[in-house]
Formats: sequence, C-alpha cells, structure tokens
Amino acid sequence: MKMAVSACPRNCAESGIKDLGVVGIDGGWEIYVGGNGGTHLRAADLLYKVKTEEELMEITGAYLQYYRETANYLERTSAWVERLSLDHIRSILDDQEKRDELNERMDKALSTYKDPWKQILEDEKTANTLFKSLVTS
Repeated sequence: MKMAVSACPRNCAESGIKDLGVVGIDGGWEIYVGGNGGTHLRAADLLYKVKTEEELMEITGAYLQYYRETANYLERTSAWVERLSLDHIRSILDDQEKRDELNERMDKALSTYKDPWKQILEDEKTANTLFKSLVTS
C-alpha cells in the first residue's frame, strides 16, 4: 500500500499515482484511489472531495477496510478498483451504516497493533539512548 498526502494542489507528493492519495485543496481535501506508478502506470481516480479531516479519516478508513476485505491476495488497488468499479466502491462508502461498520472492523484490527516507534519514545531509557546516538552521529 503506497499512500501520499500533498497539503496543496501542487501535489508534490504525487498523490495522484498512489494506492491512496490525499490532496489539500481550498476548503478541504480530495481523496484519490487506485493509482499505480512504475511500469503499469495508472492515474488514481477521484473518490471524493471532503471538507473536514474527520470526513477524510472516516472515508479513508472505510475504503482501506473494504479493500482489505474484498481484494484478492496481492491484488494492487489499481486492479481492485478496475475489477469492482469506482461506482460500486462509492455505493458502499455512500452508505453511512456500511461505512461505520467498516471503520469498526478497521478499529478492531488496529487495536492489537503496537507502534514500535511509539514504544521506543515512551521508554525513557531507550529514547535517551536513541537521542544521544542521533546527536553524536
């Protein structure tokens, strides 16, 4: 999964060719999906324009969970979007109840995840050792 966020419409992070890309626009965000770089270049499709960060997180969380549940093993989002169709994906995400259910399942899946960098920073001894090694290198 390759993702990018560009905070402005100049799109310096190349969000338009990522599996999931977000571009900041005046008054909100554009969410792009199904892009692919490399030898099988595919421009991402505009999934939604949203106004708030809350909408952005809700839609992208549900989108990612729907992909997790319906993609074939090792299937890139570009092939997945073409196989299911953007209209079908939107029909799922347009349904608030389905979107809530997808986000609940995503939250459950993420509840067991332990961020190794967060653990390092929360462990004062390890964080101090890491900081000292960065300063001296």
